[in-house]
Amino acid sequence: MAGVALACAVTAAGVGACTLLLVGVSGPGFPENSPAAAAALDAQNVLSLLLSLLLMSAVLVTGSTVSLWTGQRLGQFAVLRALGVTAGRLRRMVAADVARLAVFSAAVGTALGMVPLARLGRGLLVERELFPGSTGLPDGGQIWTTGIGVCLAVGAVAVLAALASVLAAGRVSAIDLLKDPEPPTARTARSRARLLTGLAMVGLLCLPLLFVMAFMDLPGTVRAAVAPGLALMVIPTLAVLAPWAVPPLTWPVRVTLRVLDRRVGRIAAAGLRAAPARTTAIAVPVLLAVGVAVCLLGAGATVGQAVQRQTEEGLRADGVVTAEPGTDLPVTVTPPAGVTATPLIATEVTPPPTDFDTRPGPARAWGADGSSLAKVLDLGARQGRIADLKEGTFAAGATQADGHHWRVGQKVRLELADGTARTLTLAYVYKRDLAFPEFVLPRSTALAHTASPYAEQYLLTGAVASWPAEDSRRVASRATYLRELTPRDPADDLAVRLIVAVVSGYALLAAANTCALAQRDRHSQRAHLRAMGLGRFQLLRCVLYEALGAALVGIALAAVTALACLVPLAAVLNAGTGTGAGALALPAFDVPWTAGVLAAVVAAVCVPAALTARPMSGIHHQFARRVP
Repeated sequence: MAGVALACAVTAAGVGACTLLLVGVSGPGFPENSPAAAAALDAQNVLSLLLSLLLMSAVLVTGSTVSLWTGQRLGQFAVLRALGVTAGRLRRMVAADVARLAVFSAAVGTALGMVPLARLGRGLLVERELFPGSTGLPDGGQIWTTGIGVCLAVGAVAVLAALASVLAAGRVSAIDLLKDPEPPTARTARSRARLLTGLAMVGLLCLPLLFVMAFMDLPGTVRAAVAPGLALMVIPTLAVLAPWAVPPLTWPVRVTLRVLDRRVGRIAAAGLRAAPARTTAIAVPVLLAVGVAVCLLGAGATVGQAVQRQTEEGLRADGVVTAEPGTDLPVTVTPPAGVTATPLIATEVTPPPTDFDTRPGPARAWGADGSSLAKVLDLGARQGRIADLKEGTFAAGATQADGHHWRVGQKVRLELADGTARTLTLAYVYKRDLAFPEFVLPRSTALAHTASPYAEQYLLTGAVASWPAEDSRRVASRATYLRELTPRDPADDLAVRLIVAVVSGYALLAAANTCALAQRDRHSQRAHLRAMGLGRFQLLRCVLYEALGAALVGIALAAVTALACLVPLAAVLNAGTGTGAGALALPAFDVPWTAGVLAAVVAAVCVPAALTARPMSGIHHQFARRVP
C-alpha cells in the first residue's frame, strides 16, 4: 500500500497548494479589463483544471492499487469469514484501513508540501504573467483550515475510490477460494461487458471523429482540433480493449528477447506469454502516460512549428517594435530618417455564425493600409491582392473563408470592435492565418470602430539600428524577433504541461504499484528458477526483461496513437504554410519532455519489480519466502 500512501500524500500537497492559490487570487478585487484581472482569470482557470486532474488521477490510482491489494488478501479474508467475521465487519475493517492510511499520508503531504508547493506555484505563475504579482498566499488561519479540510477530503476520496474493493472483500467465500486457488494477478481481465464497452467506444467515439477528420469538408483549424481529440478517445478505448490487444503485441517482444538472450530471454518470454493479464496491467498505465505526453505535447509542438514556419515565411520587415508588458504603442509614429514604420492597429471582428460555431466570439484583427502591409508582410495569397484592401473592404484568412464559404468580391456583414455591424466586401483571402490575425481591416475602418485604439506592432524597413531605444518599447531585428518568438500562448502551454505532468505521474505510479504487487505472488516461481540453476544476475535480468517487455507493449500502443493524431495534424497545418502541397508534413515532438517520460517509464517498471522480487537474494532466502 506504499503506492496509495504516496498518491494520497502527493494529492494532498497538490490540492492544498492549488486551494491556497485559488483563495489568494479570488479574494481581492481587480479593476475591470486590467492586466491583473486577466492574470487572475488565467490563474483560476489553470488551477481549477489542475485540481480536477489531481482528484481524478488520485481516484484511479487509489482504486486500482487497493483492488490489487484486496485481491492478494483474499486468503486472509476467507479465513476471517470462516472464523465468523461478518461481511459488514470485514468491509468496515478494509474501509478503516484505507481511511487511516489515506488521512495519515495526506497529513504528512500537507504538512511537508502544501505551503512550499504553493509558493513555488505562485512564483511560476507570476513569471509567466498568469498570476497577479501583488497577490500573496492566505494568512495562517486559512492555511490551517485548508490543510485540515484537504486531509479529510483526501481520506473520503480514497475510501470512495476503494469502494468496489471494500464491497468485494465482504463477498469473499472460503469455499470459493478453495475451488479456485489461482492467484488473482494471474487471471485474465477479459469479460464480455468489457469487450462490449470497448466496441461501443470504438463505434460511438473513435469512428465518428475519424470520419469527421478524414471525410467532412471542414476548415483546417477545426480538423486540426479534431486530431488530438481523436487521440484522447483512442487512448482510453485501447485501455479498455487492452486484454485483447496486448497478447498479440507481445509476440515481437518475445521473439526479440529469445534472440538477445537465448536462456534468460526464453524464460522471460514464457512469462510474458503465460500471464497476459499481468502484462496488460503494466502496459495500460504506460500507454496512458506515454500516449498523453506524446500526443498533447506533440500537438502543441506541431502547432508551434507551423506558427514559427508561417512567421518566418511571411515576415518581410527588417525589424519589429513591440510594447513592454503593461504599455501600448500609439497608432501614429514618426520614424527616424532612413526607416519606414507600418503600425498594425489592434482590433477585433466578430464573423457571422456557421454550422460549426453558432455563437462566434470576437476574432483578432489588424488595421493597416494594404499597400504598406504588402511591403512588410507576405500573408500567402489564395485569392485577390492585398493592395486592394481599402475603405469598404476587408481581408480574411483561409480558415474564416473556408468556414463561411466566402469568395473574393462577396459582401459580408461583420460586427466590428465597437459593436457596429457593417457590410464589407471581401478583397483578399490569405493562407498564413495561423501565425497572423484572422482578419485585416483598412486602417481608417479600424481607427473609426475601435475604442482607445493602439498599435500591436510596428513593422520596420530600412536602418532598424537607428530606431531610438525607449524603456516602454522593445526593438528587435527580424532575426532576433524570430529567434525569441513564442509560438504558443503561455497559459495554454502551462495548462498542457500540467495535464501531462499530473496524468503521466499518476499513471506511472499505478504502473509501479502493479509491478511491485505482481512480483509478490511469484516467490514460488523465482525459487524454482533458482533451484533449476538460474544465477542471481540471470534472475535479475529475467525480472527486468518481463517488466520492460510489458512496458514496450504500452509504448508501442502509445506510438500508434501518437502517429494517428500528429501526422494528420501536421498535414492539415502544413497546407496553410504556403510552402506548397508537395512539402513533407512531419509532426514535431517535445523531445525533452518525451525523453523524460520514457526514462520515468523505465524507472517506474524496473525499480519496483527488482526491489520486490529481490533477485539477488540467496537460494535459501528464495525458498524461505515461498508462500504455502
